[in-house]
Amino acid sequence: MVKFIKDSSYKNIRKKFILLYSLNIFDIIFTLLLLQTGLFREFNGIMAQVVENPILSLGLKVVLVGAFVFIICKRMVSATEKQLRTSNVIISGAVAVYGIINLLHISYTFIYLSI
Repeated sequence: MVKFIKDSSYKNIRKKFILLYSLNIFDIIFTLLLLQTGLFREFNGIMAQVVENPILSLGLKVVLVGAFVFIICKRMVSATEKQLRTSNVIISGAVAVYGIINLLHISYTFIYLSI
C-alpha cells in the first residue's frame, strides 16, 4: 500500500486517476440517492445547484471529469520526473479526500437504512 502511494511513475499515477474517477462516479451516485431521501443536502457550494438536475450532475461528473482525466493522462506521458512526483502528491491527496467523502456517503446510507 505504501509503495502504491509513494510510486510516482506514470503507470501508477494513471491507476490513481482511474481510482479517483471511480470515486468521483460513486460520489455523484451516492449524493443523488441520499438527496432523494430529503434528509441530506449537498455541502459543496458549486454542486448544490447542479444536483437539482440529476442529468446535468451525471453529465458533469461522468463526461466532463472523464474527459478532463483522459486529457491529463495523455499529457502526463511526456511529464518530467519532477512533474510526476508533484502530480503524485496531488493525486494521492485527492484520492484520500474522495475516499473519505465516499466513506461518509456509505456511513450515511447505513444510518438512513437503519432508521
